[in-house]
Amino acid sequence: MIAARQFTSAAEMRAHYAAVHQRCFNPVVVPPEPVVIEAAGRFVTKKVPLWLVKDIHFDAHLVEWRDRVGNRPFAYLKDRCRELDVLYRDMIGPDRRRPTVQVRQQLIWELHHKFGMSFPALGRLFGGRDHTTMLHSVRRVEAKRGEA
Repeated sequence: MIAARQFTSAAEMRAHYAAVHQRCFNPVVVPPEPVVIEAAGRFVTKKVPLWLVKDIHFDAHLVEWRDRVGNRPFAYLKDRCRELDVLYRDMIGPDRRRPTVQVRQQLIWELHHKFGMSFPALGRLFGGRDHTTMLHSVRRVEAKRGEA
């Protein structure tokens, strides 16, 4: 049988439930002590696995897969940056130097034609740029392709 707990004030009740919440959802993890083994007349310390010492998530491959499947334009952009040997952060960053801008405009054109993305969506993908910047990039690349 469970007995009801009697509280004398609302502050006491909040403190009790905060302590219960802390105990349930943020348990204190105490790393285990290393094991000392005597071998051949000397003491050897056996290392403790790292996942027992600190919180490690083993699902990084799932996060990568979800990013690639769930957001194909983003994955394509990252792959193209790797192929062209440019930094992704330069493509989405504020850099306005000519070589960076030319590569960025080419990538914007590729994404627009390959995935049919809208200009506002392209702007969000490229660091929150305005849709008119994306429109200018597509027109500029198309003009260059018409010249060649």
